[in-house]
Amino acid sequence: MASDLPSRRPSARTSRRAIAGASSPTTPRPTPRGLALTVAAALLVVAGLALGRREAVALGLFLAVVVAVSCAVLAARTVLARRIRLTRSVVPGALQVGGNAQVTFDGGVPGLIDALPGGRSIPVAQGGYRWRAGERGVYDVGPALARLTGPFGLWSARAQVAGTSRVEVEPLPLEDDELDQVLRAGVGEHDAADLLGSQAAPDDLLVREHRDGDALTRVHWGATARTGRLMVRQEEWAHDPWAVVVLDCRAVSFAAGRFDVDGGAGRHWQSSPGFERALQAAAALILRLQDAGHQVLLMDQDGHALDPSLAPAVLEPSFREATWPAALPGEAAAVVALLGTAVAQDLPVLATVPHHLQRVAVLFGAEGRRDAATRLEAGGWLVAEGGS
Repeated sequence: MASDLPSRRPSARTSRRAIAGASSPTTPRPTPRGLALTVAAALLVVAGLALGRREAVALGLFLAVVVAVSCAVLAARTVLARRIRLTRSVVPGALQVGGNAQVTFDGGVPGLIDALPGGRSIPVAQGGYRWRAGERGVYDVGPALARLTGPFGLWSARAQVAGTSRVEVEPLPLEDDELDQVLRAGVGEHDAADLLGSQAAPDDLLVREHRDGDALTRVHWGATARTGRLMVRQEEWAHDPWAVVVLDCRAVSFAAGRFDVDGGAGRHWQSSPGFERALQAAAALILRLQDAGHQVLLMDQDGHALDPSLAPAVLEPSFREATWPAALPGEAAAVVALLGTAVAQDLPVLATVPHHLQRVAVLFGAEGRRDAATRLEAGGWLVAEGGS
C-alpha cells in the first residue's frame, strides 16, 4: 500500500475535520446503530409508561442497559489501549523527492491507522505501508491511532498508540546536463560553465584572468585552453580553500506561485516553484563542488549556515537586503549565489564581495533579471540564468 505526501495546505474545513477525525484520539461516541438503539429504548420506556405496558418499559430498560454496558466495555478497552506504545520505523528516514519509504510498526493492534501530513490517514495493514515522497520538506508522520468498538458495535473510539516520526525529503538535484544548461544561459562574453561546468577542472575555481605584471610561470594552461582566455593561478593558499554557496530564502525573492505546505503535526511552511528550482540547482552545485574536492559552505541571505541536505529550507517573510557578504570566511576562494527577484535591491551589497574571489550569480525569476544580470556582469560576476 502506498501513499503520496500532500503538497498543499488543506482548507480550514478539512483541517477541522482531520482534527476531529482520524488524526486525534476521541472519547467513546455512539455509532448509528448505538444511537438508534438508544432512541428505541427511550421511546419504549416513554410509551410503556404512558400506556401502562410494563413489558415495553422492561424492554426499553433492557436496551438501555445493553447500550450502557457496551459504552462501559469500550471505555475500559480505551484505557487499556492508551497504555500500548508502538514504535514506528521509517526507512529510510531521509530520501529525495520521488523516493519511497517503508513505514512499519514493532507491533500491531486491531484497526490501526496512521495520520499523514495534510489531514489524511491511512489504514496500516500487517507489514506496514509504503510512503512516496512527493514534495520536499521535513514532515511529521503520525500519530498512529487504534480504532476501537464496543460490544455489538454500539460505540466507537480512537486511542493513540504511537507518536510522530520525522522524515526529511531532500530536493532532487538537477542532472549534470541540465545544470550545465543553466550555467551557460547567462549574459556577457563568458559563462559560469567555465568554472562550474561538468568539463571544468577541480582547480579552475583557484584561477583568475591574467593581469599586467603576472609572471608567465603562473599561467594555468588547462584553464586557458578551456576558456579561451589567459588564466593564471591565484596566490598560493595557506589553507584549504572553501567554495561558498549562497541561497536567497526570502519570500519576496520567490513570490510567484507561492503556496503553503502542510508538514504534519501542525507545522506549515511556504515555498514556490521558483524556490524549489533554486534548491534543485543548489543541491546539484554542492554535489559538483564536493566531487571536485572542494569544501562547501551553504548559507542564506543573512549569512546563516543552512542544512546541506536542503530539506528544512523554507521561504522567510523578510524584506531586508542581503547581508551575507559580511559573513564570508577568510578561507573562501569562490562564491556561487542563487538569487531571486530581490537581487536588484541587493546590488550595492553584492558589489562589496571581494574581487579576488571567483563570483558566480545564478538568477531566478523574470522581474528585473536582465538589468541586474548586466550590472553584475559589468562588476566582474559570471552570471547564469536559472529560469523564471
